Amino acid sequence: MKQKLMLVGTAILISAFLFFCNKNTTPTETVPLTKANNKQQLSHSQTAQQTQTINQTDSILSTISPQKMVRCNDIAEMFTNPIIEDSFNWYSANQDIFFDNIKQQQTQQSRIASAFINKNKSIETDIENFDMLSKTYPSNKLIAFNLMLHCNNSTANVCDDQMMQRSLDTDTENGALWLQMALYQLKADNIERAQLSLMQFIQSQGYNEYSGDFFSTIDLALKAAGANDDLSLKIALLGIAATRYQTNFAPLIKLCRKTDTDNAALLNICLQTSERLIESKGGLLTHQMGLSIQKSMLEKYGDSEGIANNSSAQKAFDTFNEEANIAMNMVLRSRKRTGDWLSLNIDYGELAALEYMIDQAKQLSANNQQDLCAIDW
Repeated sequence: MKQKLMLVGTAILISAFLFFCNKNTTPTETVPLTKANNKQQLSHSQTAQQTQTINQTDSILSTISPQKMVRCNDIAEMFTNPIIEDSFNWYSANQDIFFDNIKQQQTQQSRIASAFINKNKSIETDIENFDMLSKTYPSNKLIAFNLMLHCNNSTANVCDDQMMQRSLDTDTENGALWLQMALYQLKADNIERAQLSLMQFIQSQGYNEYSGDFFSTIDLALKAAGANDDLSLKIALLGIAATRYQTNFAPLIKLCRKTDTDNAALLNICLQTSERLIESKGGLLTHQMGLSIQKSMLEKYGDSEGIANNSSAQKAFDTFNEEANIAMNMVLRSRKRTGDWLSLNIDYGELAALEYMIDQAKQLSANNQQDLCAIDW
């Protein structure tokens, strides 16, 4: 009974984790203008670029309102289903065996999966493990990105320039790695080097946080360790994902918000960085941070039209999150829909997967002949 209650709690936690951007966890308060007499104005090209970026957020949404979508009861009711109950009982009884099997296997896949599953009490120890893995598998981009991610979430000085550069060199075309490098340099108060890294981030053509590689690595490792491909495995995947570190945007927010309007070059880098974050489709947090930083920059410029457009984009994104929450409650009730969603995450990323599932939920909501809240596992 205790294990089952823990698993129900995990499912609820997952729902909260996937859509935590609904909550106002990032600072979006107005930044007071300084040196008003020297206030810079957006150029025509900057305004056009900013408006185009905001409009990309609006394109995410359908004209169908969330109120027209079928809403299922709380996801916890799934655990009253006997098939699901048996699945979780079996998985919870064998979970330690699966994790031990993964630790004992010495394949690249299992060693990476083990680093995510068997997290240590100290992030510094995790960094040491990822650093060792990066030296063993120097071309693995998932390891490199997560090493940089851990370094930027650590409060201790356990990472160095060589470690970060080695990680960056695995994929210098990826803006996500340049962003991590800039955040690392900002933590060290190396503003000039951070500006150069941010310019590389802005100019990058690609942006990949390797969420697909993460899901597929954990999924394959669990299956190889003996886990069945059922709901318990899907929930295990999401539970492990919930412990993964997110990008620490605090140094970037601090830099942009303390930059005065008389520093036009750095202010413009902050604005362009926010636009790049919005258009990157790296994930919910990345998109939200882009909107938040963009709002602060536009307030510094005193661009009332841009601020209004940003507000509209934020409302559109809030609606997207609401619709995603409704759709995912429906998705997790079906083996096929859950499998489709995870496959889309692996192939196309978090936002694209949610866009597709929202569209599917709206299409299915129009079909009154189906019970979309039925548990089909």
